[in-house]
Amino acid sequence: MSSEFENEETTGTVTKKKTKKTREMLEDCERQKKDLQKQRAEFETSLDELMGENEKLGERSALGMKVEHHKFGKGEIIRQEGKYVDVQFETVVKKFVLPGAIAEKYLLTDDEEAMDYFLKSDEIHKKILKVQLQIRSADFAMERLDDSVEKLNQRA
Repeated sequence: MSSEFENEETTGTVTKKKTKKTREMLEDCERQKKDLQKQRAEFETSLDELMGENEKLGERSALGMKVEHHKFGKGEIIRQEGKYVDVQFETVVKKFVLPGAIAEKYLLTDDEEAMDYFLKSDEIHKKILKVQLQIRSADFAMERLDDSVEKLNQRA
């Protein structure tokens, strides 16, 4: 008569033998982890390509650019620190984040070349954020699988 758990003698302690269901669950976890690792590698490749696109696009100074805001009216970009710009309007200075402020049309400009640049930059930036989120999600899923494997091994 075979029981679900068979006792084995190993170095003086009793260990449990894994059931068929536990072995199948462990194999399934291993398959899922391999799939996630493959996906993560693909995401890393996509991220590298996007970073290359971003580097190829380069950086563009917005200093001195004439812009218009629906509430504050006409203004000029008077300061730029990385992606942050200060815009001098008639009565107030406001801070905006590029490229989104122009791409999302919070700030309007007649400079078609600048508009095209900021639209492309914003598109690449959004894609980068999406891929970075996918990488983090894959990492988290692999951690959950590792936890599941650990619990299954403790039960067995």
